[in-house]
Amino acid sequence: MFKKLSVLNQRITQAGWKFVSQKMFAEKEKGQTLSEYGVIIGVVVGVVVVAVVVAFRGQIVAAFQAATNALRSAR
Repeated sequence: MFKKLSVLNQRITQAGWKFVSQKMFAEKEKGQTLSEYGVIIGVVVGVVVVAVVVAFRGQIVAAFQAATNALRSAR
């Protein structure tokens, strides 16, 4: 009788650990997925910023030159 109880207790313990470990890994994967989305968004934002700077390079340079000329003439 004690042997059967011991086997039953062992199976319950194993099932409990299996459940807990699945929950832990599920939470870890959710965090990992969120991190991956964050990296993807960061890369996309970086590409967009570079594309905007390249596309409006002439206007940006002209704005800085106008600001520089205004500061020089203000002396």
